[in-house]
Amino acid sequence: MKNVKDVSSRVSRPVKILQIGEGNFLRAFIEYGIDIANETLDYNGNVAMVVPRSPKKEAFDKQDNLYTVCLRGQKNGSVYRENRIITCVETVVSANYDFSGFLRLAHMDTLEFVISNTTDAGILFDDTDQPLPDTPANTFPGKLTQFLYERYRFFKGAADKALTMLPVELIDNNGEALKTCVFQYIDVWQMEADFRNWVDTKCAFVSTLVDRIVTGYPKEEEEIAAMYEELGYEDELLDIAEPFNSWVIGAASLKEKFPVSSPQWQVEFTDDLETYRERKIRILNGAHTSMVLGAYLAGKEYVGDCMADPVIRRQLDQSVYGEIIPTVHMSREKAEAFAADVYERFENPFVKHALLSISLNSIAKWKGRVLPTLKDSIAQTGRLPKWLTYSLAALLAFYRSEHKGDGCLIGNRGTAVYEIHDEPDNLAFVCTHAGLAAADYVRAMMAHASFWGEDLTRIAGLAEAVTAHLERMAEIGVKAHIAELGEQV
Repeated sequence: MKNVKDVSSRVSRPVKILQIGEGNFLRAFIEYGIDIANETLDYNGNVAMVVPRSPKKEAFDKQDNLYTVCLRGQKNGSVYRENRIITCVETVVSANYDFSGFLRLAHMDTLEFVISNTTDAGILFDDTDQPLPDTPANTFPGKLTQFLYERYRFFKGAADKALTMLPVELIDNNGEALKTCVFQYIDVWQMEADFRNWVDTKCAFVSTLVDRIVTGYPKEEEEIAAMYEELGYEDELLDIAEPFNSWVIGAASLKEKFPVSSPQWQVEFTDDLETYRERKIRILNGAHTSMVLGAYLAGKEYVGDCMADPVIRRQLDQSVYGEIIPTVHMSREKAEAFAADVYERFENPFVKHALLSISLNSIAKWKGRVLPTLKDSIAQTGRLPKWLTYSLAALLAFYRSEHKGDGCLIGNRGTAVYEIHDEPDNLAFVCTHAGLAAADYVRAMMAHASFWGEDLTRIAGLAEAVTAHLERMAEIGVKAHIAELGEQV
């Protein structure tokens, strides 16, 4: 069978982006979007890809840096498939195994941006790193400091050769975190004041938010063979992702400098990144967390099952549109558009998202994703939101067990058993109090401030309402209680 390089060709363009990281997410997100921008927006920019730690670049060499992004999911209510051969990777360099080649990339006149994804723990400072000119630092921020210094020296501190850093690591304020690490290296390595000033005043470290589910290369031999048959060629770098994507860049001023947003690859530029973070946490993550525990107890296994069940779907509709969206601090139109995208992601027929997988560490998830919404809803309406209140009761019902497993508690759903996974101290507290009467169990759990950051029994009427939900679920069953709640005005 042919290889991807036999059916397409890499296109040389000015290198505008240095990408630190070669993983599935970046390749199905950044390169996909840049490829679209080159094709539809005349962006005319390529990517220099850096493998930060390992030497693995043989597959890129073998395929002349070409590979396929395959989108599988639901879009505008219909099943969606797209296969795109990515042509915008100009070169691939291993920083640790070709450090001089990595530093030579700093000499590229056209370079404008550094985009990174070196895992959530990649943005850190290591005080054992040494500022040797021919030795790569251990960490990504250390390597970046070396790279910036090489560029500063090569271009003699020219202001127009400064770079904009756009990290996509999944930590809050990733731009600020990266900048802090870089300045730690500059100070510890006692680098010259003029370089420090150039980085501080000419370069930019911009926080961003990203969202796309990327499953990467197929795992089963049959699926690999079927994909190759569909494509008509082999591709060792094939990368599968969902159609949805979102990249929010926390600098409105970059919109003209980085003109890459399109209907196929949505990039938003804003000076209010926190509002977009709130939208994602409350609508996407909050919908998951408030729905899945009760849905599992009601007999469901996957998110797709929930979307197809009219009773669970009604719960989701009423909670998202009636209780969550009104608390999001942006226009209802934009919040509802995001919710519509979330629903299509939940309905993706190519992804089987297990409810038990989402259930991990639900105490912290409910605290961060649902509690702020519940409190804002009470402040807005003066009453307890029906479904968000129920979601706490569903959590307490799901966790209520005195039976210990291997690093977990064992819960019961009818005759079936399931594992409850959370922090050991959390599970120990649950186990100690699960045998109490419903009202006492609820009050003990809600008053345990280390769970929620506060004593939830101080929220007027909440403990009584949660107890009523818990008792009703035990009396008529979880599914029947959800149906009953859905019919209430």
